[in-house]
Amino acid sequence: MNIFFRILLTVYAICLTIIAILVMIVALWPPFFDILTNNVYFAMEYPYTNFIMFIVALLFLTLSLIFLLSGIKQYKEKKAVTRVTNIGEIRISLETIENIALAVTRKIQGIKEIKAGSAKTEEKIRVELRVILLPEVNIPSLSEEIQKKVKHSVETATGIEVSNVSVIVENVYTGYRSRVE
Repeated sequence: MNIFFRILLTVYAICLTIIAILVMIVALWPPFFDILTNNVYFAMEYPYTNFIMFIVALLFLTLSLIFLLSGIKQYKEKKAVTRVTNIGEIRISLETIENIALAVTRKIQGIKEIKAGSAKTEEKIRVELRVILLPEVNIPSLSEEIQKKVKHSVETATGIEVSNVSVIVENVYTGYRSRVE
């Protein structure tokens, strides 16, 4: 969710919090309802108040629908990449892509541990690998080998273009753990 939607959601939540507090006050102290309704009737005497109230209500309805639909839509799109062929639709989960990347990198010498992540960018896939390497390996050449093999394997297996393979070397395996004192 981008920053604009987050700001809108914050304002929306603040407004709903105020409304909820007012409803709780009315539930605990019923005379407060009379005070509220008198103020609303007083405000209705001004010109264009009905129009402004209608616009505010329409804005709340629109925001509610936007947040509802954006939450449903984004949840579905993040989990899989869809390809349409002349026979039908093919959906490949991002977990499948990550497992393909992991299977390929496990065959490469010099890697102690590896974690994979992937994301969908339009019609392409972005893969991120976090690795812990064994000591005395050439990090740039090993990283380049990982990138080439992962890109080739994922594209061959899925038929979907890989836009980027990021290799993040988190550490070099030393064989022992330091003591905490």
